[in-house]
Amino acid sequence: MSGTHSLDLRERVIEAWRQGKGKSVIARRFMLGYATVRRYIARFEASESVHARPHGGGAPRKVDATGEALLRQLVNEHPDATDEELARQYSQRAEDSISHATVNRVLHRMGLTRKNVTARRGGRQRGRRNADLEVRAGHAPGGGRRAGRGG
Repeated sequence: MSGTHSLDLRERVIEAWRQGKGKSVIARRFMLGYATVRRYIARFEASESVHARPHGGGAPRKVDATGEALLRQLVNEHPDATDEELARQYSQRAEDSISHATVNRVLHRMGLTRKNVTARRGGRQRGRRNADLEVRAGHAPGGGRRAGRGG
């Protein structure tokens, strides 16, 4: 499915139909599917409108503001925890299970990114990945750039 067609195209389909053109002819002329033309005409006959229907909504967020506060607290308590560990801890405290992917999306939406800290000479131990929490300057919560992609 490619998305909604322009209002102008919808109006031209209805105008051609009003002029007596057949649905198959209209579909070929405007390079639309026959079922699409039929739907536009049916919608127009039912409501006298060719406007697209509003978006149906979607599922509510799994983690609300209270959940975000809990997740922020967990990250502050365990800054080196993986997403899987944070999801497990969140599930224990909130009595609602979430996936590691949800944890990652929520942290990104909150503007919290995790930075890998590499082992340095005389410094940290090698082995387990160590992640520190930071709020990157210039990255607003829910911004267009995703952590770890591009430059």
